Amino acid sequence: MKRIFTAALCLVAICVNAQTASTLIQYVHPIIGTQRMGHTFPGATIPFGMVQLSPETDTPSYDLNGHYNPDVYKYCAGYQYDDKTIVGFSHTHFSGTGHSDLGDFLVMPTTGQLKLNPGTADKPGSGYRSGFSHANEVSQANYYKVKLDARASSPK
Repeated sequence: MKRIFTAALCLVAICVNAQTASTLIQYVHPIIGTQRMGHTFPGATIPFGMVQLSPETDTPSYDLNGHYNPDVYKYCAGYQYDDKTIVGFSHTHFSGTGHSDLGDFLVMPTTGQLKLNPGTADKPGSGYRSGFSHANEVSQANYYKVKLDARASSPK
């Protein structure tokens, strides 16, 4: 009888805990910390997940005129809320560590002529970079989606 009571008590505790977690998930806002030096990313992941798929809003070079480029540190997590373009999506990110670039590769959907250069933020159509709007972006616990803007074709 004691074992049945203990098992039933454990089952009730698990059910209550699961219901509490499902009601609290509405308060998770992954965009928090993606601005300035928060070093977090808005993409989907799970605790201890091996893949943290998220957009990269820029990938500045480590070298600027033969010296370290301080803008690299700003993109430790790959995403800056104030940016208006996305250069691609990568699969591993660190949140909040201040460590930059994990050395993985970007994946970027594209149409039309293949472009191998990202282009610039002020002229996204000059490369494979794409504009986006936060109005067309959804970031929730374990879920991320964004609609990329159609790129203007650049002169040939």
